[in-house]
Amino acid sequence: MKKSEIKKEAKLFLDWAIGDTVMKEYNKNYAIICSKSVEASVPEGFPADPFKQLIKNDFNWAAANREKILKEWSARYDFKSEPKS
Repeated sequence: MKKSEIKKEAKLFLDWAIGDTVMKEYNKNYAIICSKSVEASVPEGFPADPFKQLIKNDFNWAAANREKILKEWSARYDFKSEPKS
């Protein structure tokens, strides 16, 4: 986070939210979790290797082409943001 000061309560919450106990709970419903210390299992109903479902994303290319991507996204999807009457 880009903040000069992070409130103690916010840090406490974030530490809890990414802690091992919570990651184990997340893993009951999600096959991929963000923990190196909790060994994730694959919940029932997921493919055996859920990582194969992830797309390959080149973040350097996306950063270099940010304006082009945003322009295309807006052209395709901005109309969905318009209020419905």
